[in-house]
Amino acid sequence: EISILVTPIRPGHDGDGCQEAYSFSNGVEALPRMPIVELREKWCRRGECDGFTDGGGVKIGRSCMQNNLRVVTYNILADLYAGREVDNHLMYGHCNMQDLSRQRRMPMIVAEILSYDADIVCLQEVDASIHDSLLRPVLEANGYQGFYSNKVSSQQEGCSMFWSTAAFELANDDDTRTFPLRSLLAKEHGENELSRHHGSHYYDAMSNVNDVVELERWESMNGIHDLFENHDEVRKVFQESVGQIVQIVRLTPKQTSQSFCTTKPESIVVANTHLFYHPMADHIRILQAYAVCHKLDEIRREGQYPDPVLICGDFNSGPLSGAVRLLTHRSVLPSDNDCWKHLNVYRWECGDSENIQYMIDHGYLCNYSSPDEAIESSYIDEEFFDAHGDDSSLDASVSRKSTKDESSNETINSIIPPAIELPSSFPTLASGCLKVPQFTNYAVDFVETLDYVFASKPSEREPYGFKPQGEAPMLTEDMVKNYVAMPNEAMPSDHVAVVCDFEWLKN
Repeated sequence: EISILVTPIRPGHDGDGCQEAYSFSNGVEALPRMPIVELREKWCRRGECDGFTDGGGVKIGRSCMQNNLRVVTYNILADLYAGREVDNHLMYGHCNMQDLSRQRRMPMIVAEILSYDADIVCLQEVDASIHDSLLRPVLEANGYQGFYSNKVSSQQEGCSMFWSTAAFELANDDDTRTFPLRSLLAKEHGENELSRHHGSHYYDAMSNVNDVVELERWESMNGIHDLFENHDEVRKVFQESVGQIVQIVRLTPKQTSQSFCTTKPESIVVANTHLFYHPMADHIRILQAYAVCHKLDEIRREGQYPDPVLICGDFNSGPLSGAVRLLTHRSVLPSDNDCWKHLNVYRWECGDSENIQYMIDHGYLCNYSSPDEAIESSYIDEEFFDAHGDDSSLDASVSRKSTKDESSNETINSIIPPAIELPSSFPTLASGCLKVPQFTNYAVDFVETLDYVFASKPSEREPYGFKPQGEAPMLTEDMVKNYVAMPNEAMPSDHVAVVCDFEWLKN
């Protein structure tokens, strides 16, 4: 163990009484090899502008020198969960406990994040202590500003968002907000039935500020409120049980005398979230995604004109899920059976003994005696349309998937689901990934794409927006299978960071 006493000294002050003591018990070792960083090194260096600074000697970010923006979303696997045991089953039994320690994993995660040189970084499953003691000080020292938001839970875990001060102006406290998702679909205080059916007045992006136009209201709120009134279990789960939050920040892009970019808006609004996890709760995640969009639209309209938006996070939803369908295709209808198939089946109690068995059956919990035994229990995918093909995009995958499920007849006092639709006043979203990744989460017995970056497109109504320029190379299954699954000695999380470049656009 090494102990160090630090005495701050400056002219006129000898530091007496201001000493700080530190003790270190873990030996310093070289950073482990990380295949994901090696795979992405060349891609991440494209568009660098080394040597360029503004008048004050501050490094100019990539988005100031060029017309692009780099965004990262990353579920870093909270230390709270990494070594967890449930009913004597390790969450990650394929992995050595030493490789799961925070002292090993967290420096790897920080090094990986910094290697991306991103303008915006959205993180999920962040321990509050890790944010305060490691992420915030290290990223601030590397030119980032950010904030942390805990889930509505006694567990000290939540989301963190950071942005480059080379690309954006410093944000004020009023610009950073956190909202519990459970509160975002409640009826407005004092709202009556008459006002529910009238349109809302917004400033149109293409109109003079003095011209007010009638835009389509968020009419699906009516159906959601009716669902809550008629379905006690859905209301209880959404409004009383789940603890997910959304972080929202308004950022002002930095302009410099050397900037080549003339297509940036005055500000943008960014959301970071981590939706409910349960595999039988796709309908809850649809409502959560709708709630995020509704709040985001409200905040982006607080200025003179509506801001373009970015939505990032771990949606716990595959490419063919209801939540992703809503964001990419703007609606989820009652006839979309796959999205609602557990509406009348799922109960919050499924999170107890039934859920433990589900997690054991699907590899989240395991007690394998060796990695070979885990491999022998390999996951066999269900037969369905592959949304991850070489030519697949989110736009194509959802529309090509059949919405009928003739075999689904699991209903208990069946309640017809509402139509959930985004109004025309909300911008069209594009995925930052030009091709659907094969996976962003790789467990022993579960492999799926769950993490996304969505950006608004410009239109006649939305003068500013983004155009996806592509994503960083993704890990292949063969790369992961060398280590059985994630996390492992070379991959510090069970998720893959999604890194996307966007071009700033003005219509």
